[in-house]
Order: sequence, then structure tokens, then C-alpha cells
Amino acid sequence: MSFRLSSSARDYFDKIEQNSSTGDFDSMWDKYYLAAMVGIKARDRIRTDDEPTDEPFVDSVISDYDDQKYEIYAALIMAEIERQNIPKRAETEIRHLMLEILDSTDPTRLTSHGKTLLNCYAERGYRILENEIPAPGEFDQFLRQYHEALNGV
Repeated sequence: MSFRLSSSARDYFDKIEQNSSTGDFDSMWDKYYLAAMVGIKARDRIRTDDEPTDEPFVDSVISDYDDQKYEIYAALIMAEIERQNIPKRAETEIRHLMLEILDSTDPTRLTSHGKTLLNCYAERGYRILENEIPAPGEFDQFLRQYHEALNGV
């Protein structure tokens, strides 16, 4: 199990790059991260049964994000705690959830289920972005609109 973006999400981000003269994304992980953060902040994801089946774009967190992966995972866990309405003081339930998501033996530090969840948040985040920012003309314009969309979810 690896990190995946649907072909429609890839097309959306590729179109931004193709239309832009002001820059582009450094990596596919950047696109994934932006989409995942929107889904996580919105506390909304697609069903795990609907996880994208497209070819994974990477098997592990890229080195540029290695220092931030734990912040990403913490945000993922908080989103799931809120989605599942787990009380903040329910230590046993939270510990169980963390064990379902985190795996210290995997290079990503996520279980297969954790990767699936992150993929599902990224997919929902892309769909929110596509709805909020249907056709940005320039990369810098997209980034400004992304910031507004992220603050609005």
C-alpha cells in the first residue's frame, strides 16, 4: 500500500502546471500534501472502499517532507478522532486508533490502514479544491485561492 492520487486529481494539478507561466509544483507529493491538508482540515474523506486504485506515485514520504510527516500524521489522527466522535479524554480509544494508523516498523510509519485513510483524505481534499478552484490560470493564482479555500473549510 502506498500513496495514491486518482487520475482525475492528477489531471487537475497537471492542468494547473500546464496553464501556468508563474511556476509549478516541485513534486507529486506537493500536490498530494495540498489535497490531503484540505481533506483533513475539512474533517472529510471519501469512504475507504472508494480509495483511488490508480498506480501509486510513491511508496514513502519524500525526503523534503520527512521532517513534517509526524505533523501530517498527527493532523490525520485528530481528524479521525473528531470524525469518529471519540472524546478527547478517551485515552484507550485514542490509543487504539493510533495503533490502527501508526506502525513504527514501516518506513512511512503508517499502517496500510493509515495510508488508506490519508489517501482518502487527499482524494476528498482534491474534490473540494476542484469545486472551490475549478480552473486557475496561473500557479501563483492557485496558491492564493488554495489559501482562501483552506481557510474556508
